[in-house]
Amino acid sequence: MALPIHRLEWSVHASSVANIEAIADAMSWLIGDDELVDIEMTKSFHTSPMYIITAFATKKSEARVAITRLGPVILTEVADSLEDRIDDENWLHLRIKLVDLVTGNLTLVSPHENVECVKGRMKLEIYPGNDVTEVAKKLLLEGSEVALRRGFPESPIKIENE
Repeated sequence: MALPIHRLEWSVHASSVANIEAIADAMSWLIGDDELVDIEMTKSFHTSPMYIITAFATKKSEARVAITRLGPVILTEVADSLEDRIDDENWLHLRIKLVDLVTGNLTLVSPHENVECVKGRMKLEIYPGNDVTEVAKKLLLEGSEVALRRGFPESPIKIENE
């Protein structure tokens, strides 16, 4: 079952007082590979330091595995709310609550919620004659089945023995 996705991207804008290491670790867990995470230090409009943390799965194979890490609950929630999530260039957009991600949970953020979040977008694999919404539903529901079989989302928090 080949999931119809070209690439997956996650991004977070964080201030210099945020725990950048914890955010980067959470992004690494979300994408499935710390090699796919990049941290850029820059300045905000008002010249205070800020960070842009990104995670890119640019190969189809990486993106297909990474999307399943969202787990069946999130993937099904997105599949049930596709209106206004797909743009004219066939990118499917979603947001995950940042504070929940860092603590090992995944919570989908509604479009009108004003919270710090991780912005995600998936480039759908669309060919002439395809219905974009149907392809998105197929990606999300089949990804949900794979996630269920693999036991995703696994907890990113490791408990060490004393």
